[in-house]
Amino acid sequence: MALINRLIAAPATLCLLCCLPVQANDTLSVHASVRAGLEQQSNVNISELEQASGQSDVATLLEADIRVQWQTTPALRLDGGYSVQDKNYHQADAFDSRLQLAHLDASYQLGATTIGANLYYASADLAQARFLTLQQASLYSMHSIGDSSFVRPAITLSDKTFARFSERNASTASASLDAFWFFASAQRFITLGLLYDDEDSRDPAFSYQAPGIRVRFSASYPLWQLEHKLQLGAKWSQRSYSAVQPDDNTAAASRRRDNQSQFEASWQLNLSAKLAVLTKLEHGDFSSTLQSADYRETRSSLALQLSF
Repeated sequence: MALINRLIAAPATLCLLCCLPVQANDTLSVHASVRAGLEQQSNVNISELEQASGQSDVATLLEADIRVQWQTTPALRLDGGYSVQDKNYHQADAFDSRLQLAHLDASYQLGATTIGANLYYASADLAQARFLTLQQASLYSMHSIGDSSFVRPAITLSDKTFARFSERNASTASASLDAFWFFASAQRFITLGLLYDDEDSRDPAFSYQAPGIRVRFSASYPLWQLEHKLQLGAKWSQRSYSAVQPDDNTAAASRRRDNQSQFEASWQLNLSAKLAVLTKLEHGDFSSTLQSADYRETRSSLALQLSF
């Protein structure tokens, strides 16, 4: 599901944390937050099944998470967390979902280089029934290039298990290389990443290889005596499927090809140290030679966040 892809993007946040100065007196810290809001979706869908309803709807969002950081030594740090999100549509009850995500990250700083590993476990329910389980492990390193630039290579292995669609069960091997540039006293940064996914499914019709590219800009700034955070991001990938199958656009059989473009913009307004307003706009263009996987969607959301 698209929700899993967004939440698994947390390694970028973890690597940014690794860039912060290590302080020996930072021992154990715990943070939590809850969010409630609404999301409008132009084309309600299940991206993992390539099923789009063609109908728009509004969903109620309820989210909560807890994050723990433990600085065991000046060089060694552990990060962990758990989050849950409930999405309930006003009309499309069959697409109601619950997503739970747990993660653990360990990193060790060696001069200008940080090495680390993380584990993720995600469980998704659809219409109050188990839908998908995802297990993921990753090895990465973070290298400083000057005072404000970093590169982060990573290798990731993951397994997806579907409760009712076992033919889509898959193992994925991924490689990525991200570069980060910080400026304005680290209040702003730009990241550019290259990635490659090789997914091997039980049914060869769903196996593919996908090179891709992603870019993100983030800026924190004060305005009208309030703190703001703006983020812009884009991702593009091209999937080439292994199996030959009928092409919906021609009379002959051919290998399936997908082009996926995703764009997002988010804005966070901190009303106080604990209360914030969150807004997000996302657009996805999923073009495919397979008609059922060829669709577009736009999401917009508004939520209130309380942090502890």
